[in-house]
Formats: sequence, structure tokens, C-alpha cells
Amino acid sequence: MCLYRLSLFYVFFLFSCETKKTDLSEILARVEQKNLTLQKARDLNGGKTLNKENMPALITNWVNNTVLLKKAKELDLHKDSLIIKKRDVFFNELIISSFMKQGFNPNIVVSKKEVLDYYKDNKGAFVRKNDQVFLEHYFTEKINFSKKLKSFFIFNKKPDINIADFLIEAKTVTRGRMSSFFEPYVFDTNEKTIGPIRSKKGYHFFKILNRYKKNSVVGLDFVYDEIYQRIYIQKEKKLSLLYLDSIKNSLEIYINPKYQ
Repeated sequence: MCLYRLSLFYVFFLFSCETKKTDLSEILARVEQKNLTLQKARDLNGGKTLNKENMPALITNWVNNTVLLKKAKELDLHKDSLIIKKRDVFFNELIISSFMKQGFNPNIVVSKKEVLDYYKDNKGAFVRKNDQVFLEHYFTEKINFSKKLKSFFIFNKKPDINIADFLIEAKTVTRGRMSSFFEPYVFDTNEKTIGPIRSKKGYHFFKILNRYKKNSVVGLDFVYDEIYQRIYIQKEKKLSLLYLDSIKNSLEIYINPKYQ
């Protein structure tokens, strides 16, 4: 919805500027007397380079917004005082956001000790809500490679192929969030290697590196980045308030004591 509102805002802005200067770039689409030119398309795309992949969607959005805006104007909705107020609020929010990005550039440092202390103080919050497994997922479409992978994983035979070529992902999966097809194979067993599992696409193998039970504590290495971001955001918020206070102190401000 926010992207839709922003697109409408840009369409309205471009319409208001249409008569200010001549645009001789290629016409991409037209709705009656309104044209979408290549230059306007670049503006709608935030000045970024246009390509064949995103061009059709951009043109479709412009046509849709232009048609809807035309019909809305026929009902004089663009003169509605409530809509004008909402437009002004939205525009002001864009200006404030732009100002903060340009004027507020804090130098924030988060140390390893801060992350460790946060983890220790909030350890109870980092508990697994479901069983989890850290695994490697191997895949091949060909049965002959599947047999070689089976010889390696199940019978521990030295392979004549590069096993790493068949590794498609290594990740932590959670019970209830994994593919329902693979979940019983992974969670309803204690095996370290699982496979071959035949699907419509080919043959799958799973190498289980670690299993984690529900309600077990998540290690710091798993949540380090999350904690780092939490601390960073806290510091950023604190510094932004100090930045705001410094600006407010330079201005004469009155607030009725009855509403403080």
C-alpha cells in the first residue's frame, strides 16, 4: 500500500511538472493526452537504470495509476480537504525522512562485550520454540550420481566425484517450517545421514550436523547478528533523540503546561 501511495504521489508530481519543460524522450505509453516517456519512467524508477525485466511492470503501474487518478479527478476527489491534508502529511514525512538521512549520520560502534553482556542478561529470551536441525542438503537429478552419493554417505566409500558439487544449501531448519515432504525424513529419525529421497525433480540427501531440541537455549553464535542489530538500533534511537534535542534547543518552542 505504501508503494502504491508513493507511485500515485510521483504520478501526480510528474503531471504537475508536465508543462514546465519539454520532454522529447521516447513515449512508452499513453492514456488519452497523458504520456509516459522514457525520462518520466526513469524518474518513477528513482533515477535507476531501466531494463527489460522491470519495464513492463513499471508501465502497467503507470497506466493503472493514471486511469484511476483520472477517474478520481472527475469526481473532484483531488479537491477533497481531507485528502489534501493526508497528502501534506505524507509529503512532510518524506521531507523529514530525507532530512534525517542527510543530517543525521551517527558513528555507532557495538563491541563484542556489549553483545555478550546483552546475551547473558537476556538468555531466557533466546530459547528454541520448536525442534531444529542444522543440515547440509545434497541433490542430483541423475540416478548414477545418486548411487555414488549413497555409497559415500551410507557406506562411507571413497567417492570418485566431488561431493561439494552436489551441495545446494547448508542451513538450520525448524520443525513445522520445513517442506512437509522432507520434514518426516529429517525430524522423525536420529540418523546422521538421510537419503536418497526421491522427489519429482531428483534425488536428495541430508547430512545432519546438529540437532536442537525444543526449549533448548540458542547459542550466541546463532543470535550474534540479531543482538548486534538490537543494540545498534537502541543506540541509533538514543542518538537521534539527542540530535533532535540539539535542534529544538536552537529554536524558541512553547508548549502549554496544561498538556505537558
